[in-house]
Amino acid sequence: MALAALSLPQADAEGLRRALPDTLASLVAEVAGIVGDPGVSDQDIARALGRGLFAAAGATRLPDLATRARVVLGPGQADAPLPADLLHGPVNAFLLPAGGRVRLAPDLAALRRLWPGQSPGRPRIAAVAGGRLHVRPVHREEAVLEIDYYRLPQPLIGAADKPEGLPPYLAGPMLVAYACRELFERLEEGIEGQKTQSQAFGRRYDALLAELVGLCGPQQTEPVEIARSRDPYGFGEDWP
Repeated sequence: MALAALSLPQADAEGLRRALPDTLASLVAEVAGIVGDPGVSDQDIARALGRGLFAAAGATRLPDLATRARVVLGPGQADAPLPADLLHGPVNAFLLPAGGRVRLAPDLAALRRLWPGQSPGRPRIAAVAGGRLHVRPVHREEAVLEIDYYRLPQPLIGAADKPEGLPPYLAGPMLVAYACRELFERLEEGIEGQKTQSQAFGRRYDALLAELVGLCGPQQTEPVEIARSRDPYGFGEDWP
């Protein structure tokens, strides 16, 4: 059984969110004014804005969405579910209480290759696969790991909701551009020639997304291979 004790957002991040001028209602009104089509409902616009928020958060690791949780593995349990709101990571893992750092392998194959033995012991290396955290070696007793990761932003549902995690100066323009591109793509479907509006807002969104990625860093999508050595993680003892 896994326990995920999620931490609350940091106070400074929450303050930024309150200060953000763009609420869902104001963004919906702005997009509606641009699109100007009675066949596009407020619900259509809100869904597009929500997808834009998750697309932006998925493209990079937003600092305001960094958080921490605990993953509990029962006696002899080799893997446990990760937090449901995990978007990127984990980026760090620690064995509690004060059990030291648990190294993160790039994938399950690397984990099995780097620790092929079945001897029990406290977890020292872990990898993510199938929404679960896999550890080696497997402890005979309960093991509690604390992980650092980047979570999903809160969805835009209520009229007063504001985009979470995005820099205030980018949030409104990015989501408006994303929603307009998506809606104009639908409205311009079947039109011969260039789709002027969807292409224009697509270029605007791509430029703003590139600025966001330049600010927060690109999201790594390829696993990093770990070279095998006698002690590649510096455990200070023989490596299996």
